[in-house]
Amino acid sequence: MDAANRLTPERLAEGALELVPGGPLAVALGGGADSSVAAWAVSSREAVRGIFVRHGLPDSPLLERAARSLAGSLGIGLETVEAPVGPGPSLEDRARRARWDAIGRAVGEGETVITGHTRDDQAETVLMNLLRGSGTAGLAGMARSRPGVARPLIGFGRNEIRSIAVELGLPFADDPSNQDPGHLRNRIRAGLLPMLDRDYRRGIVHVLARAGSLAAADDLTIEDLASGIPVIEDGGAVLIPAPALETVPVPVAARTVRRGLRRLLHPYAGSAADVDAVLRIAAKASGPATISGGLEVTREGPYVVIDSGTEESPAPVPIEIPALVSFGRTSVRFEFDDERPVRRRSVLLLDEALFGSEASLQCAAAGDRIEIDGGSKTVRTVLSEREIPPRLRPTWPVIVSSGRIAAIVGLRVAPWARPSTGRAVIVANERGRM
Repeated sequence: MDAANRLTPERLAEGALELVPGGPLAVALGGGADSSVAAWAVSSREAVRGIFVRHGLPDSPLLERAARSLAGSLGIGLETVEAPVGPGPSLEDRARRARWDAIGRAVGEGETVITGHTRDDQAETVLMNLLRGSGTAGLAGMARSRPGVARPLIGFGRNEIRSIAVELGLPFADDPSNQDPGHLRNRIRAGLLPMLDRDYRRGIVHVLARAGSLAAADDLTIEDLASGIPVIEDGGAVLIPAPALETVPVPVAARTVRRGLRRLLHPYAGSAADVDAVLRIAAKASGPATISGGLEVTREGPYVVIDSGTEESPAPVPIEIPALVSFGRTSVRFEFDDERPVRRRSVLLLDEALFGSEASLQCAAAGDRIEIDGGSKTVRTVLSEREIPPRLRPTWPVIVSSGRIAAIVGLRVAPWARPSTGRAVIVANERGRM
């Protein structure tokens, strides 16, 4: 590169700062040359600090020393966050997820995370995602910036950044794990990309980075359309309107499903097979299915439901009248009937005498029964007969008085619990999907 086109520290800092928003900055310092230069490039700003994530791997002490030395030379603070990564498959992916989770916990309100990702990192990411069969979101690679994160060096090459680090005399250390061929990114970096550049397309890093930028534009359009479809959180499940998924283009529907899956599998967004399974059930082309993470996918009326099965049963709640009792995903109102007409079928009337000191709102245990005219039924049977979805049955509220189930909220009152000579109590569900 001739002197006129050589990247200088001044040009780099000017270009990098254009991508950095105002406000406090937290640089993700990994100890390498890239993050050292990123920290230097933004160190002229006010309220800049570093975050080092300690994974507890063999090379962590070496990288932490480099990060501490760099922070000291720039006069910025450094916070070390513990995020141990034990042995197991896909160490690279697990370390990356642990690192971002740790940074997310450490970052302060209003802070923007600054990373040292370069154009080479972008090309490697695009190629890795292409090999994995990713859609436009994966092929788009890493965004230059998004809310809370900025990558001011992503337009510069790795070798350029390293030269700047050497020229400035910045402390850094080379991560020995970057030479481990067991990691896919390392094999792409050391073998596949050089081979493509040599035998197929000179400047392949620039080509892949540009392809990622083009894919990012398409991906943004898909994301905008998908954001118009609601993904409703309901306890340990998410609900998506099935008709909406059926009426939009498949890429938009798939993006919406991945948004729902990510809420239950964070940071994952499910596999292509998971997305296909959800869309088939939304279209009533197949029955219930179990997908990644043990998630159960079913149809509930107009919704396709992805259930994690992790919702906890609420503890029993004493009942006082009048009151609005919060219970799990719902709220139940208790008030005296002042001869006002009852308009909704789901509103129940119970005898005032039931609501003594022992009356409570709680979940029925398996096998619990409610009395009916001429006998009794299990609570689960009543819920099934009323077509209450299976995922809602374990936490459906019942009213218990003196150890007996007096009513199943919204559905049935035991004969002995009906109003007699005393005042009636109105029981009405006020909030939640019941």
